[in-house]
Amino acid sequence: MSAFLSRPPRRSARVRLFCFPHSGGGASVFRGWHQELPGWVDVLPVLLPGREERAGEPPLADLDALADAVVDALRPHLDAPFALFGHSLGGLLAYQVALRLHRAGAPAPVGLLVAGLAAAHRLTQDPMHELPDDELLDRIFEMGGTPAELRDERDLLRAALPALRADVTMFSTYQHRSAAPVECPIVVFSGRDDTLAAPDDADAWGELTDGAVRTRVLSGGHFFVRTHRRELTRMVTAELRRFLPPVDRPRSAAVPEPVRRGRIEPVAVVGIGCRLPGADDPQALWRLLVDGVDAVTEVPERRTEHPAVFGRLPAVPSGFRRFGGFLDDVEGFDAAFFGISPREADRMDPQQRLLLEVAWEALEDAGIPPTALAGTRTGVFVGQMGRDYWELQARQSALDLHALTGGGLPSFLSGRISFALDLRGPSVSVDTACSSSLTAVHLAWQSLQLGDSDLALAAGANLVLLPELAAIYEQVGLMSRRGRCRFGDASGDGFVRSEGVGVVVLKPLAQARADGDRVYAVIAGSASNNDGSGGGSLVAPAQEAQERLLRDALDRAGIDPAAVDYVEAHGTGTNTGDAIELRALSRVFAGTRPAGRPCLVGSVKTNIGHPEGAAGISGFIKTVLSLHHRLVPANPLLTEPHPVLLEPDTPLLMPTEPVAWQEDSTPVAGVTSFGLSGTNVHVVLTAPPVDSTPDGDDEPQPLVLPLSARDRDAAQALTAAYADRLDGEDPVTARRVCAVAARGRAHHEWRTAVAALDGDGLAEALRAQLPDELTQRPTGGVRVAFVFPGHGSQWVGMGRELLNSSAAFRTTIESCDAAIHSAAGWSLLKVLADDDGAELAKTAVIQPAVWAMQVALAQHWRSWGIEPAVVIGHSFGEVAAATVAGAIDLRAAAELICRRGELTSQADGLGGMIAVAMPADEAQAAAARYGDRLVVAARNSPRLTVLSGESDALDGLLAELRDTGVRAGRVRINFASHSRFMDPLQPRLITALAGMRAEPVAVPLRSTVTGERMSGPDLDARYWADNLRSTVRFADAIAAENALGPTVFLEISPHSVLVQAIEQCLADSTSGTAVAGLRRDTSETARLAEIVARLYTAGVDPDWSAIYPTFSIPDEMPTYPWQRRRTWFTPAESVADTPVYAQPAPPAPEVPDGGGLLDTLTAELGAVLGLPAQRIPRRRPLRDVGCDSLAAVEIRARLEQRWGTEISSSAVLAASVEDLAEAIIADHPDAGDRREMEG
Repeated sequence: MSAFLSRPPRRSARVRLFCFPHSGGGASVFRGWHQELPGWVDVLPVLLPGREERAGEPPLADLDALADAVVDALRPHLDAPFALFGHSLGGLLAYQVALRLHRAGAPAPVGLLVAGLAAAHRLTQDPMHELPDDELLDRIFEMGGTPAELRDERDLLRAALPALRADVTMFSTYQHRSAAPVECPIVVFSGRDDTLAAPDDADAWGELTDGAVRTRVLSGGHFFVRTHRRELTRMVTAELRRFLPPVDRPRSAAVPEPVRRGRIEPVAVVGIGCRLPGADDPQALWRLLVDGVDAVTEVPERRTEHPAVFGRLPAVPSGFRRFGGFLDDVEGFDAAFFGISPREADRMDPQQRLLLEVAWEALEDAGIPPTALAGTRTGVFVGQMGRDYWELQARQSALDLHALTGGGLPSFLSGRISFALDLRGPSVSVDTACSSSLTAVHLAWQSLQLGDSDLALAAGANLVLLPELAAIYEQVGLMSRRGRCRFGDASGDGFVRSEGVGVVVLKPLAQARADGDRVYAVIAGSASNNDGSGGGSLVAPAQEAQERLLRDALDRAGIDPAAVDYVEAHGTGTNTGDAIELRALSRVFAGTRPAGRPCLVGSVKTNIGHPEGAAGISGFIKTVLSLHHRLVPANPLLTEPHPVLLEPDTPLLMPTEPVAWQEDSTPVAGVTSFGLSGTNVHVVLTAPPVDSTPDGDDEPQPLVLPLSARDRDAAQALTAAYADRLDGEDPVTARRVCAVAARGRAHHEWRTAVAALDGDGLAEALRAQLPDELTQRPTGGVRVAFVFPGHGSQWVGMGRELLNSSAAFRTTIESCDAAIHSAAGWSLLKVLADDDGAELAKTAVIQPAVWAMQVALAQHWRSWGIEPAVVIGHSFGEVAAATVAGAIDLRAAAELICRRGELTSQADGLGGMIAVAMPADEAQAAAARYGDRLVVAARNSPRLTVLSGESDALDGLLAELRDTGVRAGRVRINFASHSRFMDPLQPRLITALAGMRAEPVAVPLRSTVTGERMSGPDLDARYWADNLRSTVRFADAIAAENALGPTVFLEISPHSVLVQAIEQCLADSTSGTAVAGLRRDTSETARLAEIVARLYTAGVDPDWSAIYPTFSIPDEMPTYPWQRRRTWFTPAESVADTPVYAQPAPPAPEVPDGGGLLDTLTAELGAVLGLPAQRIPRRRPLRDVGCDSLAAVEIRARLEQRWGTEISSSAVLAASVEDLAEAIIADHPDAGDRREMEG
């Protein structure tokens, strides 16, 4: 692996993006890009010498030499499409790399993206590099080259000065040589306030390429790599998509090449969620369809308990009133999950509530964490046609703004989803009667074609809460008196109303394949039209319009009618409607069918009834599942085919048994939906192309399963669901399940994680967990501290497994091997491979070998996204800590640890060390009678101390302690470190390290010599001599860091020796967690999985894409286990005397016993939010308990009305109860006193 890359590129990525940092910067500037760019982009920061991971190497000030070295390093990785991105100097370097690749005839980048840089041949020479440090920084500030938040951090900036000065030197001395232009397109990013790259710089860059040049202008200054990163990464994504050709869809001979009106991009269906009669998810729906289940039932008894709903129309015939397709639960809702207050949830239309849950399930089914879509151009398109809940509230209670947004305005069906997930694409609610939800699919498809959306949710919802519409249908003969939809049957006499909610996730097929998505089916084309007056009546269907619709959709898809295998018809079962639809299908498909290959027709309404506003999405989901399973379900209830189906030349057949799709062609299907107002939609679907790309399941990866939920009950339910899912699964499928749980789910506060080798092992581990083992992630997250021990962690065989499984580990070990060989003349790799362990028993070898293992392990954790907030070293572990902190480079660190090891080896046999389970003062007292022969060498914890000194004195004390029942034992070291035996070695170490210079730390380092944080330059030769001799103040260091906030202390070592001491240090802490490192003679990769699981439960979020570089979604993955509670408005005792649209008077708050401003205020807030006072925490923002903007408006009004306190609605959202009380006291001192507040 090249030193310029921290890991090899991912094979599954569609494009590799090599990223070059800005002047003085390092690869960390691109940290987080892998989360903000789509999965088909492999972000590969280029590691430049002299900074961060390569801080120990001298920075290069020769641009030509640097560009040549980078080209050599990247050349082996240009076997897939790649692009180059660079900011300021990084942009110039990227251009030079592209230029050299062009000259060499090597593969060219698909695009060059430069930011904050004028065209290379327009750069002006400026001898900035000759300025003194402070003047150089001032000059950079003047140029706008540093984000405002860093301008006061001069110490931090000075740490980057060597690299910064080298980069400025390259800029200052750059001379452009005329050369043949590069061939790739160039995109120039600049900020509106950019002083280094003007928005009109495209023409100048155009002189340097034969490709196109585009300029993209961002808000703010030019240093938007950090301060405007999300805006930049969105633009980078769009440009990369523009660079790459669409992925061609393999076609069967039965599907001719399309003749299209303009370019139509195939759109993939990648996720499904649904609640339909008899089926609460897609898997249950498929079983229902295959088994031919009739899910129409009598009206549930629970519905008939409301006479105001079902008893208002005594003249309605009892037959149709008794039957329908009903959802099991329309009252339950997990309002807390979505941060919605109980009061608002009660007012929300159940269609909104169901859509929120089902949209989340559909995204999970697609393997897309819903939280990852925040701020993205994701569109939401929802079809609906009823607002029964609003009508119910209007009849039975006074209405308010929550009722209006909850159901009075249909636009909030889509808007609610967009708001809940912070989606920034189009958000459209559409009502075209019964074709509403397929119209939503059509509009979503169009939005993706036009580029308005990068991802789209298409949905439909329908609930039957009132009987009036059914009564009207009955009057005109549309309702079935037999209570069933018998589409295609001669006895069909109408339909029954039913309920349903469906959501599908759509994205461009090319992107879906690049992302490795599971593609259920592909939308090849779609069309919509209207009957106009062709039906002769406003509500009558028109056959001509239907025929034209089918032909338009097929033409747009480029598919011949002969290739269509199945049509999911609108198929309501009405006599007139069925006849017209079947004749239209017959005319379109007549004369085109191969012999013996009719076009199958069916309708999901024969299973579930007519879900009206959700009818189209229901038929769409049925057809998508049919394509996915390559099986057309039978049409139940068919006893006597409709006369059109019995005509001799009919191309149509309604299957009475499931029919498998033929394997000699690409399956093609159509879905039709008609609206009572005349709006018609037809969508053409094909089976997905066969993906031959390996899913990477055979790559060695740790098997760790992370699970999380918003509350404890949900976490327990999720644990049980995954245990059932994993039972009996082989390692390959188990890995797929784990990868989806890690990368395809949002990560919440309540967590658990397990590690194992296969599905049974994971299931067993999940079931073995006790409820109290679930942990809640601290609010605000946690810090990670890397802890590096000293002696005692080495073992024969350490590192061998990781050398074969971790590229980051191996690369670092190889670098350490070179550094150790240069410093001491022996090979680390040979020592690690040696089976007899003779070399590893030598002190001169132990310390460098353990140091190398520690540094390599730290780099491995960093490659998995675990970054330290602080580093702590114990004894010689401080050398690794200083290395990882960036204070000393690998070569200097190798020199230091080798000299230290060699000197201490000369003390071999001079004394030893013991660990005793006693506080330091007691241990010192116990050793007092031995005088200066024994000293306290390390204060490891409040209950664990290490003593050092003469061997016979140690033996005597050991015997005494054991006789008194005190646990004590020898430390695996054969000399008395941190004692007077080290005194002669100190001056010799100082002399050996005389030329060493340390740099400012890039990561904070807590010293165990002084107990303080070190700046870097103070880690001089004198310090390392003190490190050899002084008492190790480990307990002090742990306590000091834990006091700064919730911290996870991760031991970085080949074998854990300090975890017990850390746990003892944290015994009285609720915010600290100790995590052990590797274990002797234990599988290293298995142990890594266990550590990741432990870190995750402690609140640490690794980069799951590094742990699972690829993933494919297995069927029947568990989705989020909603913790639903009954959510329904409370009818007023009497609404006859209340104006329907009157705003109800605020209820008087109930003041708990004891009085006080806080009690009164909490009761007021509870009345607004619909929460009991005890469920409102006093120190958390109100938004955390479901306060939204509407509730904030009411709270603001109550504060002003009752106390005369004026506060903005936005301030209310961010305020806690105590904050509001403080504001009241400030404006109205008599409202309460401190004593009452604190009570």
